[in-house]
Amino acid sequence: MYLVDASPQEGVVSRESVLVRLSSGCEVVAAWTLVNSTTRLAHARDGQVVARCDAWSYEPASGIAPQRLNPVVEQVGFFPGERDEEEERPSSAALALEALEQGFGLAVDAEAVRGPLPTVVPATEG
Repeated sequence: MYLVDASPQEGVVSRESVLVRLSSGCEVVAAWTLVNSTTRLAHARDGQVVARCDAWSYEPASGIAPQRLNPVVEQVGFFPGERDEEEERPSSAALALEALEQGFGLAVDAEAVRGPLPTVVPATEG
C-alpha cells in the first residue's frame, strides 16, 4: 500500500495505531508534508511501524528496521548536505515521493491526482 497523506495536521505518519492496522499482512509507506514546512515518512509492515524520518531532523530514519528506507532517502538527497543548501533543491515532499517510488517500486499516475484528491488512488508496480 502506498499512502500519500493529505491530512492537514499530523497525518497518518504520526498515528501509529492507523499504520499498524493498515499494514496488517502487508507493507505500507506513508508520506506527509505540511505546506512550506517539513515532510515525514513512515514505513510499516505486518502490523508494525519499522521506520520513520522527518526532513527537519536531518537524521536518517530510525526504528527497528530502517535499512530499507534509509538508502532510498539518502540516494535522492532527502537530507541536504552543506553544499546542497546553496543550490536550489526540489521540495522535501517531491524528494520523499521520489524516494518512495524508487525504493518501493510503486507509482501513482499523475492523472489520478489532478483536481480533487480521491479517497483512494490505486498504485501500480513500476
